[in-house]
Amino acid sequence: MDKERKLELIQRSLGIRHKLKVHDSMKLPDNHEEISVMMLAKWELEDELHAIEQILAEIRHDNVGVKRNMIEKENAPLTKKSKKK
Repeated sequence: MDKERKLELIQRSLGIRHKLKVHDSMKLPDNHEEISVMMLAKWELEDELHAIEQILAEIRHDNVGVKRNMIEKENAPLTKKSKKK
């Protein structure tokens, strides 16, 4: 997945988090029908956020594997040793 798509997913997740905070701060409606509509909308947002988080977690997991392989193949020290005078 390209960097631009990753950024879009991160931005979308931040937007959803904001919407969920707004949902939490809202006063509950007076009747059950409106409460159920509000709950369903919140669940949809939570489900989308969870899906995005899973995708991003998989990407990071794969990236860590690639970085680990690179480090293991190099067999080089990770930091430069400075010479003492």
